[in-house]
Amino acid sequence: MFNKIYSNGCSFMWGHHHNNPWYFKYFEETKDIDISKFLEECKNHSQQKENTQYTNPNVFQPFNDYDWVREKYNYASRIADSLGVELVNESIFGGSTARIIRKTIKYIIENTEEDLKSTLFLIEMPPPGRNEMYFCSENRYVNFAGDNNFDFIKQENFNFIIEWYEKSFDEAIHLTSEYQQWYLLLNLFISKNIQFKFIQTDDRTCGLKDIDKKYLKYATFEKLIKIQKEINKNSIKFETNDGGTYHMTKWYNDICKAKFSDDTEGISFDGHNSIRGSKLIAEQIVKYIKNNF
Repeated sequence: MFNKIYSNGCSFMWGHHHNNPWYFKYFEETKDIDISKFLEECKNHSQQKENTQYTNPNVFQPFNDYDWVREKYNYASRIADSLGVELVNESIFGGSTARIIRKTIKYIIENTEEDLKSTLFLIEMPPPGRNEMYFCSENRYVNFAGDNNFDFIKQENFNFIIEWYEKSFDEAIHLTSEYQQWYLLLNLFISKNIQFKFIQTDDRTCGLKDIDKKYLKYATFEKLIKIQKEINKNSIKFETNDGGTYHMTKWYNDICKAKFSDDTEGISFDGHNSIRGSKLIAEQIVKYIKNNF
């Protein structure tokens, strides 16, 4: 068994919007939290408005005061609390495949074999198409997807990213490369006898079918489907009436109706899992873990 969970993923696992006080009144866990300080700080803030999308602390500082809510109620934390184990959660808003795998491998390298054997790795696979790039001028990695700059970097570096995307990004090559990276991580887990499960945020098999086969540059379509089947065998399956799904966001959107707009009188701007959604996801994963570990 295990006494620790290592989790890594993107905004779904990180708890996007869970630290947004505009939404607290809609959820049992947060409805009684005092947000008077937040409302006071909003009065003269240029971003003041309900339903603001700027939950990144670099943009709207008052959300920082409620990061403890996000840390407590994201689904990774709920899983660890339910199982009574320690949690190391390295998820981040906008996390890319490259970042998730880089940080996960770093954790594996820096910890002992004994520690790894008593750790369950829960790795969330983010939507494809994201990237990360290291900027020497900022001394850090930056995550991005097209012109969606998740990390609020210097304008000249953002301009470089846009130019790189326009000249160098190829969807088929990128998706193929992501599959190869996931396949390497999967086999690293197996070779080191690490307990692990993937959590798929979207239907990657459909993603493959949407790309014309002739554009797959580095591997055949059939080989990528083979990798997807290996990923599925090592992924959490969410319960449905028709046999289950690996597609987490589809599950909480279509089956549970648990994205933010479902729970907040339609006030939301995207399809992220709500605080209730994180609870339902955690319950499903805890049930799966108890039945399979």
